Amino acid sequence: MKNCLAGILILIISIPANANTSDTTLHYNLPDTVKAIQFMAEMNIQSITGKKEVFAGIKTDVVSLSVEADRKGKEVVFEFPGSALVMATGLNVDTSEKGELEWDYDWAIHETYKLLLAVATDSAENFSLYSGYIWLPRENKWKLIGTCKITGQWNTLKDPAVFYTSNRKTAILPRIGEVWCQRNNGSWKNMNPGILVAPIINLFSHADSAQLHQSEIKRIIEATSGGNTDAAKNIEGVYYTILKEGTGRQVSVNDTVVAFYKGYLLANGLVFDQTRDKPATFPLRRLIKGWQLGLPVCKVGGKIKLVIPSGLGYSIRTRAAKIPPNSILVFEIEVVDAKPPL
Repeated sequence: MKNCLAGILILIISIPANANTSDTTLHYNLPDTVKAIQFMAEMNIQSITGKKEVFAGIKTDVVSLSVEADRKGKEVVFEFPGSALVMATGLNVDTSEKGELEWDYDWAIHETYKLLLAVATDSAENFSLYSGYIWLPRENKWKLIGTCKITGQWNTLKDPAVFYTSNRKTAILPRIGEVWCQRNNGSWKNMNPGILVAPIINLFSHADSAQLHQSEIKRIIEATSGGNTDAAKNIEGVYYTILKEGTGRQVSVNDTVVAFYKGYLLANGLVFDQTRDKPATFPLRRLIKGWQLGLPVCKVGGKIKLVIPSGLGYSIRTRAAKIPPNSILVFEIEVVDAKPPL
C-alpha cells in the first residue's frame, strides 16, 4: 500500500479491516519538495473488537502518536527511539517507559480527535526535537503529550502514515478525516482531496495552561529567592529587573524597536538566540507576548532582563530546536532606539 494515491487511501481507510489481515499502515505520498514540519490527521474510532491491546494513530519514519486501549483502560502514547532524551511533557504524562510517553485518557468511541506530530531541527548541532499532541474535543483544546530530542537526526518529517490494529481476533476501526502536512514556510498541503480550508492550530491556550502557569510562576519565584535570577518585579506575569536605566523616552508596544538582546532558558542557561555586531530591528507587536508586556517598562538607552513564563512565550509549540515546549525564557535586552508608528 506504500505510496498509494491519497484518494485511494480514503477509500481503503473507510473499509473495515478484513478478519485475516495483519496490522495496517497507510502511507501518504509526500513529495521531496514538501519540507514538512507538522503532520496532522483527524481520527474517529468507530469500533473495537477483541479484548487485547489495540491502537490507531499516525507516524513518521522516526516517531509515532496513537490512541490505545486494552483491558486496563485507554491512553495516548507518543513513541520514539530509546536513545532519545525527553525534553518536555504535558501534565500527568508517564515517563517511566524508555522510548515512550503515556497519558491515561478515557478517549471515546465516535468522537473525533486530532493527532499532531511536529519537528524542529538544528542542522548545525545535528539534532531535532519531535513533539506529539492530541486535540481533545471535550476540552476543545490541544494537549502536549511530550517532546524528545534525537541526536543525529535533523531532517524534516518523512513518510507520514496512518496505522491501526487489524488482526484476525483483535481490531480497531478508525475513520480518517482531514490529513495535512505543514511546510516549513507555514503553508499547508492537503493530503486528502476535496478539503480546501487549511487547519488553524492554536497551541497557546492548551489543556494544561492554567495549572502549568501556576507551577511556572512558583519556579520563577524560587529561582529569584535562590539567587538564580534577580528579576523580582512583576508586570502581568512577566518578571523583570532594570539592568541599566535609560535616558530616552519610554518604549511603547506600538514602537518599532532597535535592540541588542540575548535569549536563554531559565532551566539551564542555554542560549538559543542573540544579536552579535548589529542590533535587531522589529515591530514590538509582532513579538511574543512577554516582550510586548515587559519591554515598555524600559526606556530608550536602557537595559532590561525579562523572565517570561511559557504561556507568554512559545507555549507548547515546537518552534525552535533549542526551545522545547513549556520553556521559561530569559531575555537581556538593551534598547538602542524605539521608533513610533508613522
